[in-house]
Amino acid sequence: MIKKAICLCAIGAILIAGCTSTNTNQESCSKDGDLNPNGSSELSLIMRKMAAHLAENRDALKAGKGIIAAPKEIDNLLTAKKTDEDIDKTIYDGYAKLYQQRIIEFNETADAPDSLKIKAHNNLVSTCRDCHSNFCPGPMVVINQLDIK
Repeated sequence: MIKKAICLCAIGAILIAGCTSTNTNQESCSKDGDLNPNGSSELSLIMRKMAAHLAENRDALKAGKGIIAAPKEIDNLLTAKKTDEDIDKTIYDGYAKLYQQRIIEFNETADAPDSLKIKAHNNLVSTCRDCHSNFCPGPMVVINQLDIK
């Protein structure tokens, strides 16, 4: 009985220590401050800028402000070095071209009513979601937070 109590206390202490640790999984896996333990590819860095751009626009549109221009790096979606160079280039290129087209459509809504800006923004987010459902589903949690409801 005493052995069980000591064992339970030890397990409880380990769990409490693990839950209160200041190290996050991201920190322990990072390499030179990079989110990816294997280092980030050119494409993953561009996609982080895309996500930041979408988050800025989500916030601006919710506040009734104008749209924010896309980062120039989006022009490199088709040529950027990928984390996994063995992905199906035909499918990936189709999504990349669609995203670039939807950026153009989004920019064309600059003087349109807010409802059209929001629809164009959500189309961009949808393109990310569609691509990531085929390749690298890890960022889906972040992508799903970019929609404007």
